[in-house]
Amino acid sequence: MFSLTEFLINKFVKQEREDTHEHRAALGSLEAWTSIYGNIILSILKFGFGFSLGSISLLADAVHTASDIVTSVVVLIGFRIAQIPPDDKHPFGHARAETTATLIISILLMLAGLTFAQTSVERLINPVVVKGSVFVGILMLLSGIVKEWMARFSICLGKRANSSALIADAWHHRSDAIASVLVALAIFLSSYGYYWVDSLFGIGVSLLIIYTGFELARDSVSSLLGEKPNPEMLKNIRSEVMNVDGVEDVHKIKVHDYGYGKKFVSLHILVDSKIDVTEAHDIASKAQDFIAERLGFETTIHIEPYLIEAEH
Repeated sequence: MFSLTEFLINKFVKQEREDTHEHRAALGSLEAWTSIYGNIILSILKFGFGFSLGSISLLADAVHTASDIVTSVVVLIGFRIAQIPPDDKHPFGHARAETTATLIISILLMLAGLTFAQTSVERLINPVVVKGSVFVGILMLLSGIVKEWMARFSICLGKRANSSALIADAWHHRSDAIASVLVALAIFLSSYGYYWVDSLFGIGVSLLIIYTGFELARDSVSSLLGEKPNPEMLKNIRSEVMNVDGVEDVHKIKVHDYGYGKKFVSLHILVDSKIDVTEAHDIASKAQDFIAERLGFETTIHIEPYLIEAEH
């Protein structure tokens, strides 16, 4: 069965190992440029019909779509910066640029939503006649279908690249798809004289934009501040270390996330208190190698003596 997503990936992404930075960068670039070109076409159509009909909900949706162009550019720039190797000022690399890009996107979204919420409320208080158009309503439904495909496309690439920025961009597309359906309903109802519906749905679209931006901002800030790793990751780290001969116990596991492929782990291991320093160091080195080979994390290990009598 033909898949447009797979066709685009095979056409524009070189067949490299999927865990390489180059492969991730190619996936991010494909998602960004596909979004940019698609949103340019959709936003031009929406602005044109929005001005001709005098529809605030359609103009709000046009801005929402146009903002997706900006967000895709931010995603593209974020991916480029994230690929820059570590340097003297940034010894852990630049991978957090992706998360920073997501935060910028969310702020732009909330500002756009607030602006059109204000305009929509003013229109609700002082109603303006909106021309109904079945053709434009159908066009908006088709726009919603296109945007939903773009959302699924971004999610697919985001999962393959393990990128929060691409997933965030996908939710931009999905919120725009929902907004397009609401605008289509507003335009259909306006053709029967229910002009207030346009303003009401304009408020709805604006609130959707603000909510999407807030959710993205919250997740981005949480990641940048250093959120707690999920229990499954901690369980895997502990399991790998406990498999090393000579390790009696593991505790105080901390994970420092600097973006894709840049996780640093610090932990304490307990070893037999009767062994010498050299043997204890060898055990710690083996544990570091285990985590690096199986999980891909760099690790700093603190050694503590394991006292059997302390358990009693």
